[in-house]
Amino acid sequence: MSRLIRVRRRMRRLAGPMLCMGTPALLLCMAWWPCAAAAAEPTLEEALAEGDRAYAAAKLEDARRAFAGALQVSPGQVTALCRLSRVESELGETQKGDVQRHTWSDAVSHARDAVRAAPESAEPHLCLAIALGRQALREGPRTRLALSKEIKSETDLALQHDPSLGRAWHVLAMWNFKIAGLNGFERMMANSVLGGVPKGASFANADQAFQKAISLEPGYVNHHLEYGRFLKDQKRNADARRELEKAVSLPGTSSALDSRFQAEARELLEKLPKQ
Repeated sequence: MSRLIRVRRRMRRLAGPMLCMGTPALLLCMAWWPCAAAAAEPTLEEALAEGDRAYAAAKLEDARRAFAGALQVSPGQVTALCRLSRVESELGETQKGDVQRHTWSDAVSHARDAVRAAPESAEPHLCLAIALGRQALREGPRTRLALSKEIKSETDLALQHDPSLGRAWHVLAMWNFKIAGLNGFERMMANSVLGGVPKGASFANADQAFQKAISLEPGYVNHHLEYGRFLKDQKRNADARRELEKAVSLPGTSSALDSRFQAEARELLEKLPKQ
């Protein structure tokens, strides 16, 4: 039970006796109430813990409010900014239209604030790379290509500061997969937007990065889902089946979107050729 709720219940219990005692006592009670309410505001640690509980329960709207509340308590706090950005990035996956666009824009904004506050920390760069990657899903080819440059830069910075971040390897794998898979028109556009197709992107590098992500975070459902999708695209159906079945079999506790990821994995399994 939150501290604020306990204070409110105590006030209700006191209200009756105060009314009986007359106006002076009631005025004293009313004067005390704002102070008690202010004192009951959650601490940074309490707000973060509330957000973590909501995220673990896949209640992304509640988690967003809690982490935003943490920033009210401590503006610019890096942990709160990173967790809020992650929640908004994932929440956008459940939305559509302008609501989705605004949520993903907020995720990018909060991640940028985190990078400015802690440029030598890996997590803010990872959050920004992920938020930009999701934002790119709403954009046309030219903007997507422009964003791809910053996504790669932020991913490299995250891995430079902490090479053990499995999700950063996942982003690197997806970057290689998308860039290596550009069609002729997109490659021509890359020449005008980026001065050419980024060097070093390949399906082989994507494969290695996916494997690295899985080795670091074997229980992360989305690693197996996206690796399975990649393998299916590469016509490696037996390997794709293995990864997709793994995604489905894992406990859905690695992210708030695991139930969605596992549903996608089941759909992809249905589309694979029968053994």
